[in-house]
Amino acid sequence: MQELRWPTYALRDLVLDAAVPDERGSLRVRDSAGRVYLDAVNGVGCAPLGHAHPRWVEALTAQMQRLSAAANSFSTEPQQRFAAAIAARMPVVDARAFIATTGTETTEAALKLALRATGRNTIVAFERAFHGRSLGALACTANTAYRHPYVRCLGESEPAEPFATARVLRLPFGDLDALGKAFAEHGAAIAGVFIEPIQGEAGVYPATRELLVGLHRLCREHGALVGADEVQCGFGRTGSWSAWSHIVGDDPALAPDLMWIAKALGGGFPIGVCLARGDLAQAMGKGTHGTTFGGNPLACAAGLASIDILERDGLLAAAGAQLPTLQAIAREEPCARVHEIRGHGALIGVQVGKPGEQIGAAVGDRLMRDHGILVTVCSGHTIRLLLPYRAGADELREVWRAISRSLESETT
Repeated sequence: MQELRWPTYALRDLVLDAAVPDERGSLRVRDSAGRVYLDAVNGVGCAPLGHAHPRWVEALTAQMQRLSAAANSFSTEPQQRFAAAIAARMPVVDARAFIATTGTETTEAALKLALRATGRNTIVAFERAFHGRSLGALACTANTAYRHPYVRCLGESEPAEPFATARVLRLPFGDLDALGKAFAEHGAAIAGVFIEPIQGEAGVYPATRELLVGLHRLCREHGALVGADEVQCGFGRTGSWSAWSHIVGDDPALAPDLMWIAKALGGGFPIGVCLARGDLAQAMGKGTHGTTFGGNPLACAAGLASIDILERDGLLAAAGAQLPTLQAIAREEPCARVHEIRGHGALIGVQVGKPGEQIGAAVGDRLMRDHGILVTVCSGHTIRLLLPYRAGADELREVWRAISRSLESETT
C-alpha cells in the first residue's frame, strides 16, 4: 500500500489490523498478515484498559446513539459529569476544567492561563522535557530537533532567524539551585514553572519528592504558578490518579496550581483536560481560548467509562504493581546489559547497554521482529513500556526475557 501521509514518523514495517478479542480488554494486537504482538506501545500509553474493553465499547456505542457532537457554547450531561469526576480525583484545589482533545492542546491552555493569570511573560521548563509540538508547547519542549527551525528560546542563538521567539527559560532537570538563581534573576517575570513529574519521552526519569516540594516552595515565594504536565504519567499510570500525588502526597498545601492530562484519559478515545485552581480559571474569560472537538459527548463518555472501569476492576493497584513486579523478575533473572530499570507503576523505562552506547533502537527492532513485542525507544537507550494497567507478571516476564535475549543477540 502506498504511504500517503507526510513522512513525519519513522514507520515500523507492519500494518496493525485489530486487537485480539479479550473480555477484559486486549493486551495483544494483530497485524494485517495475522501475526500477534504484545502491545507495550499501547497507542503511546493511550489505552490503559487494553484495546476494545467491552464496557468501554458499550458506553461509547450508547453515547453515539444519543449525541455525538455539541458546540462548547452548550453544556452536555457527559461533559459536566466528566469535569466533576476528573476534578474530584486530581490534587488541584477547587479545580476547573478546560476539556480539549490532545496533550499539546492542554499544554497550550496551561500556557495561556499562566500568562493571563499572573500578568507575567516567562515560563520555566526543563532540559529533556517534552510538552508537545504546537508552537507554544514546542517552546517548552527541550529537544532542538523538534523545535528547530521554528522557535528560539531565552539564552539560545539558534535558529538565527526563527519563525517565533518565546520567553521560555530552560533549566537542568532536578537542579533546585539553578531554579533559585533563575527566580533571583527573572522572578518578577516568571509566570509559571512547568514540569513533568515523570519525564516520559526523555527516557522515563521520575522527579524526586524533594524536587517537586522545593519547586513548589520557590514558586510560592516568588508568585509563580506550579504547572504539572501529566499528559503521559497521569490518570492512574503510576498506580495513583495523579503522578504528582504519587510522588509528593495528598497535602493540599503542596498541590500544583495547574495540571494537564491526556493520553490514557479517554481509554483510547482522544481527550485531554487542563485543570486550574478556581480563582486562576477566572482569568480565562469569554473568547480567550476555545476548541471545536474538546469535551465532545463521545470523548467525555469514553473518559467516564474509563474512570468507572479503572475503579471497579482495581486497575490502579494493578498499574502500581507493574514496576516492582518487573524489578523482582529482573532480580530473579539478571541481565548484565540492562543498565537501569526506572519509573513508577505502569510507566517503565529499561535502559539497555552502557550509558552512551545507544543500542535501544536495535533492541526495540529485535523485540518486534524476533519476539512479537511492540515497544517505543526513548533517547536511543531506553525501552519504554506503556502496557495496559492489568498487565501482570506473565506479560512482564515475557517482556523481560525478550529484552534479555535481544541483548544477547546484540552482542553476537
